[in-house]
Amino acid sequence: MAGSCWYKDVLPFSAMVAVECTNVGLNTLFKAATLKGLSFYVFILYSYAIATLLLLPLAFIFRRPGLPTFKLSLLYRIFLLGVLGFSGQLCGYKGIEYSSPTLASAMGNLTPAFTFIFAVIFRMENLALRSSITQAKIVGTIVSISGALIVVFYKGPTIISAASQSPSLSFHFSLGSSQTDWIIGGLLLAAEYLLISIWYIVQVTNAKFELYGISQTQVMKIYPSELTVVFLYKLCATIISAPVCLIAEGNSSDWRLRPDIALVSIIFTGLFGLPFTTVVRTWGLHLKGPVYVSIFKPLSIAIAAAMGVIFLGDALCLGSIIGAIIISVGFYAVVWAKVKEELSEDHCNGSLGSSSDEDHGYLIPTLFLLWGISSSRNHQGKEREMAAGSYYYKDVLPFSAMVAAECTNVGLNTLFKAATLRGLSYYVFIFYSSAIATPLLLPLPFIFRQRGLPTFKLSLLYRIFLLGVIGFVAQLCSYKGIEYSSPTLASAISNLIPAFTFILAVIFRMEILALRSSITQAKIMGTIVSISGALVVLFYKGPTIISASSQSPSLSLPSPPGSSQANWDWVIGGLLLTAEYLLLSICYIVQTQVIKIYPAELIIVLLNNVCATIVSAPVCLIAEGNLSAWRLRPDITLVAVIYSGIFGSFFSSVVHIWGLHLKGPVYISNFKPLSIAIAAAMSVIFLGDALYLGSVIGAIILSFGFYAVIWAKAKEELSEDKCYSSLESSPDGKTPLLDSNKVESIHIIE
Repeated sequence: MAGSCWYKDVLPFSAMVAVECTNVGLNTLFKAATLKGLSFYVFILYSYAIATLLLLPLAFIFRRPGLPTFKLSLLYRIFLLGVLGFSGQLCGYKGIEYSSPTLASAMGNLTPAFTFIFAVIFRMENLALRSSITQAKIVGTIVSISGALIVVFYKGPTIISAASQSPSLSFHFSLGSSQTDWIIGGLLLAAEYLLISIWYIVQVTNAKFELYGISQTQVMKIYPSELTVVFLYKLCATIISAPVCLIAEGNSSDWRLRPDIALVSIIFTGLFGLPFTTVVRTWGLHLKGPVYVSIFKPLSIAIAAAMGVIFLGDALCLGSIIGAIIISVGFYAVVWAKVKEELSEDHCNGSLGSSSDEDHGYLIPTLFLLWGISSSRNHQGKEREMAAGSYYYKDVLPFSAMVAAECTNVGLNTLFKAATLRGLSYYVFIFYSSAIATPLLLPLPFIFRQRGLPTFKLSLLYRIFLLGVIGFVAQLCSYKGIEYSSPTLASAISNLIPAFTFILAVIFRMEILALRSSITQAKIMGTIVSISGALVVLFYKGPTIISASSQSPSLSLPSPPGSSQANWDWVIGGLLLTAEYLLLSICYIVQTQVIKIYPAELIIVLLNNVCATIVSAPVCLIAEGNLSAWRLRPDITLVAVIYSGIFGSFFSSVVHIWGLHLKGPVYISNFKPLSIAIAAAMSVIFLGDALYLGSVIGAIILSFGFYAVIWAKAKEELSEDKCYSSLESSPDGKTPLLDSNKVESIHIIE
């Protein structure tokens, strides 16, 4: 069951996200290479050739038995795909050369709109103007094209200024694009996705028109061998591109590659771009369907914007953000209409049983519905409908919520750092945050009150008060540590929690050490590796990978004294953050006992927050005696406090508790290393922080140690489940601290 879930849910999601990251990275590298003088004709031919050579053995090694006869008509179709694909590549890369990878990612979301228009023109789509499905498609198409026009023709004010030179790739060319070049690039990119839409139309047979597949959708129906089809497509594209590129780029010196960014770009595209993305998308289409593959497209816009700012020093303009949002809304409107249409058709054919309109009638949760629907297309009747709802609630929603929680926590740390640079006292911040969260949490225990709870005893209140004290002290250490260092360091050090929890569990005899067991060995090794990674992050900065900006590119903060922090401040900040997560590990031990005695998560969260507010009030008021510091003005400080109260203390706490109750602590823990990458990107983009090699190396080591401990815990749980004694398995009745069944440790304080 777990293996099936991993293969059918976790792996496809991870693969699709990796594909979007790969594509954006490819475009960013290509832009970097062209700024160094690489001819895009050379780039296209070499990358196609490398991809073809790489795919050649794979097509034979993984050839499937029992395939139908390969007919000549199929080869003609694949050859036509090659022509259209090559033409699209020419337009696409020339468009990126004129504009930016961010614009390319935004324009990529026009594909469903263009495909719908062509489907109507070629009478492959029937227009029923009174149907909500058709109306959604038309509105989505209009909205998408409107967003594209905004992106292309309106730049607007600059939100993040262009760097004078690339912060990491050190280009010697101006990275700014003139308005004319931007428009030309946008039109070329629109032409690329117009050709891709035609590419899709070519694939249509007498079967039902698939609006959102990748190019091999219908070919795969005729000849279901992904690697063979992809190899032949790349081979045809290579044959077509060779004479065109050789004639267009007649300078023989341009075909000689030197060991620089141009060579890296070509190899990256040949190895990871064309084979990896095409094979993964084909496999994803075969496993999950075209709707699932398509819903990840808007993700590339955010990735491209971040990469463009960090690695290319590009400016980010308001028009690009507004246009990208509008395009994404139009994109999901068209995709939503297509899904609803497919569900209606399935219902008419008797495959859905009695599907309810209320399950699919809202556009806001479209992304989640699409995922849940596309993953359960093979179920029948009410079982299929119930499975889709269950999948959405138990898999899609928790995953999305945990990612959102990590983004929220990192955003909170980034805003706090920005606010302290503007003079906000962290005592004021802590008190106001707790005070705002308390009234928000107050109604929840009454709305979602659990029945059959035991009597609430005074001894339980003492423990919750202790939780409040520990949590408040942890917050003091946390925010003071961030003030001394950075949000990136905070996210990296947070991965010490499993190691500290394991050590404390051993000290308090809640974890039994069996030194010959691979599980115990993995926990010990993971703990040692985690602490080693933390030491690397703290005491070794190393060379600068991304230089610090003279001022924050978006928040316009005054630079702190000495644009890069002193090593001593960095170490102090790291030690304070380490103390925070040591206190949190102690906090989890106390929470373990509290939840066992009184299993009402929301009540405990509320009381914990009330106690933390009561504890923090006198301390903060005494520590910050300046009354003017308590008056908040409508600037970044007020935003940070409100954000922390609503999304930090309230949202993150509730999401972590709900996720823990539904999926267990191991699942919750898996998302922690994600915050390192988010924090690094946010710090560079919004705070203008430098990124050092030591931080990257240490964070990677920390993550390895983190996952070693988590892997050991997951393996331990599986072993206990097999023995059917998950609640009584520890000797002497003692409960391993990290067990998701035995320990309801709740991430209340973040």
